[in-house]
Order: sequence, then structure tokens, then C-alpha cells
Amino acid sequence: MTRSPGALLMGLGLAAAVVYLYGLFADLSTLRLISKPIPVLCLAAWLAPFPDADHRRIALALAFSALGDLLLEFQPPFFVPGLVAFLGAQLIFVLAFTARDRQPHWLRAIPAALFGIGAFLWFAPHLEALRGPVAFYIVAICLMLWRAWALVGSGRHPPRLAVLAALGATAFALSDLLVAYNRFIAPVLALQVLLMVLYWGAQWLITASVVRDGTSRS
Repeated sequence: MTRSPGALLMGLGLAAAVVYLYGLFADLSTLRLISKPIPVLCLAAWLAPFPDADHRRIALALAFSALGDLLLEFQPPFFVPGLVAFLGAQLIFVLAFTARDRQPHWLRAIPAALFGIGAFLWFAPHLEALRGPVAFYIVAICLMLWRAWALVGSGRHPPRLAVLAALGATAFALSDLLVAYNRFIAPVLALQVLLMVLYWGAQWLITASVVRDGTSRS
């Protein structure tokens, strides 16, 4: 029985995730470097055949995320380039979510802003010269959270898919908090595992939030 391309990509992504976690526990940097971007690239490859703009935006954001995955494996020298790559991903997600519903839904921005303020105040004493870049990145995270949660209950995106986007954005934001904790406060192996599980889960949820009927989006 022939397996679908989606099933093959999912299997490859899951296998790469397991290999990466093994490399994390065994402290095998080359294995981590090779395997880390594969799960997200598999998601991007699954979206690639779809012709509409929403799929293309999400696939592009996933490609930026995969680049960030690679760069962060070279940190600290490549931490800022990795941050820039993920900033690109966040902004493209913002564009994608906003294209699904352009209504402002200002009240949804308040929890996102409070999250960002709390995160910055928590990490600010540890950021030193990176305070500016990290602050800018946190703003992008807040925008992504706002625009993802603005979809929920709006009626302009299928309700189940809107919830997937909101949960994915939230998991992404939480994984970024753990990245910052490991980078600026103290590296903890258990948190590194948790952040990767949250991160991969976030990317899968956001990918699953696209409309699959081939309807064109502007």
C-alpha cells in the first residue's frame, strides 16, 4: 500500500525530532545541527504544493524558522542572526493571520501586550547589549499572539482552524520564553526538551490552521 506524501513527511519529521532529542541528551552537536530543521522543513514541504497565498505565507514563515533553527545551534555567535530569522517568521505569521481577518479586535491585543511586558521585565536585567533586539522580537511575538487570537470567534476563519492558530501562536510564544531562559538565565536540559516539544507543536498547529480546500486568499 502506497503511503501519501503527507504521511511520509510526517514520519520523516517525527524521526528527525527523535534524532535531535537524542543528540541533545548525548551532546552530539553535529547530529543536532543536521536533524533540528527537518521537522519544520517537512511541514513547509507539505504546504508547498498548495497554490493559495495563505499556504505560501505559512510555508515561507516555516522556512525562516528552519533557518533560525540552524543559526541558533551555532550560538552564541549566531544568536542575533537566529533571532532575525525567527523575527522574519513571526512577522510573516502576523501577515498571514491578518490576511485571514483584517478587523483589529483591539481587546485581543491587551493580553498579548501584557505577556510581552511581563516577558521583557523578567529578562531585561540579563539582556545587557541585546536588550534592544530582544525587545523588538518580543513586540513581534505580541503581534503574532494578537492576530492569531483575533481569529477566534471572528467568523472570518473556520472556528476549529482559528483555535489551532491561536494555540500554535501561544505555544510558539511559550517556547520562546524557554529559549530566552536557557540563553540568558540558566541552561536546563529538561527545559530545552520542553521548549522543542512546544516549538514543534506550535509549528504543527499553525500549519494545521490553513484552509485545505484550495480556496484562494489575497
